Amino acid sequence: MVGRAESHLPDGTGFNPYGIWLPEIDPDILPPSTSETRATAWGQVRSGSEEERNLISFLRSFRYIVETAEGLDQMLYELRELSTSTPDNRKVWKKLKKADPLFPDSFFSSALESLSGVGVSMAQKLYQAGFRTVEEAQAASDGELLAIPGLGRGLLAKVRGGLP
Repeated sequence: MVGRAESHLPDGTGFNPYGIWLPEIDPDILPPSTSETRATAWGQVRSGSEEERNLISFLRSFRYIVETAEGLDQMLYELRELSTSTPDNRKVWKKLKKADPLFPDSFFSSALESLSGVGVSMAQKLYQAGFRTVEEAQAASDGELLAIPGLGRGLLAKVRGGLP
């Protein structure tokens, strides 16, 4: 999920153009897993293990930061603080970085994929060029966007056209 909930379903579940925020679930009341492991960004984690509990704790903090921080710079700062706040968080962060060297930037650059014609690779290029939101990319000059390798006039026209 990217960003804050912009609207709500009748049951109060928040959502935005990038997906639905699921209500927080207490892992202690989840039904028993039918599997001994759960999938993570870096592979399988044993259900009920300390590693799973550490991951859930980290993800709760991650979500809180994304939902409450003011602006992307503040989110990134707070996430980097989270990454070193405890030994367990350092372990989770290290595994996430190993699985995705661009984390956490890749989490935020994925929002740019909502632009027409923009996939993962181009979203990362836009983000690295300093266009970190859809609004920033759409507000950029043609010259600024055309300076990004791989972004030609055809893709520029799609980006200017807005969301798919």
